[in-house]
Amino acid sequence: MKKLFLTFVCVSAFCSAWAQRPLAVPYVLGLLDDHNGRLLAKESGAQSAQLDKFHAIESTLVSYLDSLLMLENKRTPDKIQYSFTTWEKDGCYYCKEFKLLQSKKLSEKINGSYTFKPGKDEGSRAQGLYVGTLKKNLFKTPKERCSFLAGAFARYGSREEHLYKFRLTNSLSKFNAILSELKALRCEVVNVDEKDGEPRVQQISFIPSEELKAYLDKQLRIQTDIQRRKEKFAREHKPGKEAENLFLMNEE
Repeated sequence: MKKLFLTFVCVSAFCSAWAQRPLAVPYVLGLLDDHNGRLLAKESGAQSAQLDKFHAIESTLVSYLDSLLMLENKRTPDKIQYSFTTWEKDGCYYCKEFKLLQSKKLSEKINGSYTFKPGKDEGSRAQGLYVGTLKKNLFKTPKERCSFLAGAFARYGSREEHLYKFRLTNSLSKFNAILSELKALRCEVVNVDEKDGEPRVQQISFIPSEELKAYLDKQLRIQTDIQRRKEKFAREHKPGKEAENLFLMNEE
């Protein structure tokens, strides 16, 4: 009887952990950079396979994302080929500290979640860039919604005691999508604040549902490691204008 009980406990714990593991595609949608929208040069085959950049301090996030994609490939016959490669750019000293996530199939899935229109500013038009905004009603199940919010929380979230927050800048659609999915999951939205300026700061304070909280708390462990690495990186590098602007490179 004791052995049967222990088996039941282990199986229950495994099922609970599996249930709270995010789905890969919604998770990636959540963590991708949305500063001024998702930019895409439709004539560039190489760029169409590029999803986002990750600095060396985000190595824990890269490992976690890698594990999600591997599990996704085990779960479905629709395999996703992907790679994390060092960012190489002429004349860019700091680029070597970033990893690029590249995958043609995953990019197709991600870009299919956006509506793209030609860029309006002169620079975008000159480069043939299209600006993407997230389509409405993308997610149908609570697990998809929780996965999207978990990905967003990994990069743009924080917690202060019982209050959870999202903070974005110049978001064209992700901010509204986050707010919509929080409401769909019946979370208590405490405050929504948008401050005009450059950059435009957008913040949501909320108390998550128990279901969502389980997903977000797992991301807090990743955030803690990233913050520790960021502080160590700052101590080991001499301060200067280039170093101060290093983490803004994710927005380029």
